[in-house]
Amino acid sequence: MVLQLYALAAAVSALLSSTLIQATLTPQQTLSSHIDQSIQDLLSDTNGTSRLLFDDIFFGGGDIEEKETPANCSCKCGLVNQEIRIVGGRPTGVNRYPWVARVVYDGQFHCGGSLLNGDYVLTAAHCVRRLKRSKIRVILGDHDQYVTTDAPAIMRAVSTIIRHRNFDLDSYNHDIALLKLRKPVQYTKNISPVCLPQAGLDPSGRHGTVVGWGRTSEGGSLAGIIQEVQVPILTLQQCRATKYRPSRITPNMICAGRGIQDSCQGDSGGPLLVNDGDKYQIVGIVSWGVGCGRPGYPGVYTRVTSYLNWVRKNSRGSCVCFS
Repeated sequence: MVLQLYALAAAVSALLSSTLIQATLTPQQTLSSHIDQSIQDLLSDTNGTSRLLFDDIFFGGGDIEEKETPANCSCKCGLVNQEIRIVGGRPTGVNRYPWVARVVYDGQFHCGGSLLNGDYVLTAAHCVRRLKRSKIRVILGDHDQYVTTDAPAIMRAVSTIIRHRNFDLDSYNHDIALLKLRKPVQYTKNISPVCLPQAGLDPSGRHGTVVGWGRTSEGGSLAGIIQEVQVPILTLQQCRATKYRPSRITPNMICAGRGIQDSCQGDSGGPLLVNDGDKYQIVGIVSWGVGCGRPGYPGVYTRVTSYLNWVRKNSRGSCVCFS
């Protein structure tokens, strides 16, 4: 019997390590959605340690083969919605940025995010720290969070929270996370993904666009209609020459903004965008700052190009599109 068990174990090991299995099965095929859900449920009640444990099981403890973009992946990304209407005498783009997401927690607006593909939303790690996955909802295709008839928005539950394992709450270094949607979204005119930047892109010296439902001024109320602001993007050296302590600004961060041109509370997790021709790419994630629009304190963003491999690895074979 012992010999039979040993032979069976050896056969199973050989089968799992065969190149045929590795070549034909993807993580999506080997882990069904209900198994993924069950594992997450088991790990979600471990007194705040489940996130690290889940990362160690699936995304750590050894090298993970990075998957290329699937051959049948449609990489139409970063295209703004050109539909414009006039509201109160001022042009307002309805769903102009169709990848922008609202992350809602326990029924209340919590943070922003950006749709990368039909399955994943990119946001900030500090936005999902200590949150119960079952209470998170992602809303896409929205424009006015208080008017439900303004745009055909959809809501999705979240099956998995993937927070960067090295996120530091003191420094906000590695402030990046992915939310896997429980049910994929279908692209429409009002819902489509943003492009990721190429690895060598340096956006400093350009003007970027920050989009979100955050406060329009320090201490003000949250915006009902999605807002956008143009911000100048600084070099790393320029940012370290501001009023921030130089060591606080790491190479994984981008500074942008000057004077009243800034992101604010409630914009966290949302995108800092630059356009490349007719396409927009996400170069930063709203992370932290001192107040809003204070002289000498630009907004600080997670530098997305520092985490392209991390995004590829943790989106597990889904479409990842570049500009």
